[in-house]
Amino acid sequence: MHRPTVLDKQNWPDKKPRRKNRMGVGLFILLMIFNAAFIAFNVSSSQTEANNNLSSVETDEGPTFVPTQTARKAERARSTQSATPVSFQSSGDKFQLTGGYLEGKEVRTLRLTVQSSLTFSVCRIVAEGQCRRLAAHIARKLSWFLDVNKDIRKGDKVDLIYGNLPGQVGLKIWKLKYYSGYLDKKLEMNFFKSLNMNYGSYFDRQGKEVISRLDSRSTPIRNYSEITALPGEMRRGQLSGHAGTDFKAEVGTPIFASFSGRVTRTNWNTRKNGYCIEIDHPDKGVKTLYLHLDKVLVRPGQRVKQGIKIGHSGNTGRSYAPHLHYEIKSRGRKKTVYNPFIFKYHKKYSRTISNQHRKEFDKAIRLYDSLLQAG
Repeated sequence: MHRPTVLDKQNWPDKKPRRKNRMGVGLFILLMIFNAAFIAFNVSSSQTEANNNLSSVETDEGPTFVPTQTARKAERARSTQSATPVSFQSSGDKFQLTGGYLEGKEVRTLRLTVQSSLTFSVCRIVAEGQCRRLAAHIARKLSWFLDVNKDIRKGDKVDLIYGNLPGQVGLKIWKLKYYSGYLDKKLEMNFFKSLNMNYGSYFDRQGKEVISRLDSRSTPIRNYSEITALPGEMRRGQLSGHAGTDFKAEVGTPIFASFSGRVTRTNWNTRKNGYCIEIDHPDKGVKTLYLHLDKVLVRPGQRVKQGIKIGHSGNTGRSYAPHLHYEIKSRGRKKTVYNPFIFKYHKKYSRTISNQHRKEFDKAIRLYDSLLQAG
């Protein structure tokens, strides 16, 4: 029996002939095209709706999604302020600034050569009522570079831009340039706050943050505007017995346990400390203290894990402005106080100006340089 080959235009005799359903194939292809178009439309609509509801805004803690109304306001503020030229006008011994985060700020410039001491040198030029506080502010900033108790030398040079904050008590340093004879190098820090940052910070000319930050896993406070005191620093031009680090923050800012441990006591000596917490950390060999709180969320004897919220910052006790006093001390009889930025169990990091904000940062640097030249 002859079996057909591929050249025989016949079907195999033991199989049913195949039908050519071209119409069905065409309909199937049309349905697939329609289905793909429908899916693409839905995805596009979803993305459009998501973009309308959420926008990304960068904060100190990284990118954060916020409602579009807030994002649009931020964008309008950014475009409006960035369009305003950063400049200054001279008024006697003061300068009035305009543009960006410097809008409405009134500043002064100061140039001096250190004589017998930093405080003496500042008070030779600045009025007595303010000079000691200003010297303490300068020393606090310099402490990120050197030991102000040992390393300041006669002949060191200071260039400074500073001023009072409108409606607030205290001084603000906007730029500090310091030539250190001990280190044989120029030290510099410039305050900068982008329009997307909750709080500003100090950076060198290359855009690297000068003042370190504690890692979020062990920091007692994650949102603060600045550090206003360090252990054993100069206060009012003299060395003080201040044992803690002060973080300036709004009342109600969350406070966290730096390390795991047991709460040993709360709210003692409240006239001085305000609402407060002490936690024992035997594995670290230290105790941590959190003073001037607005609210305490733990009780004595309670065991806490690292990073758990233990209270809210406040302005209670002997406190002149809302802040957290954070203290690390040894457990033994001989009390040793540790600087958290040197303490080995605290990890640290520094931020860098992003390309997105580089132009804005460079404008601020040029403005500061112009002020020093004009002053």
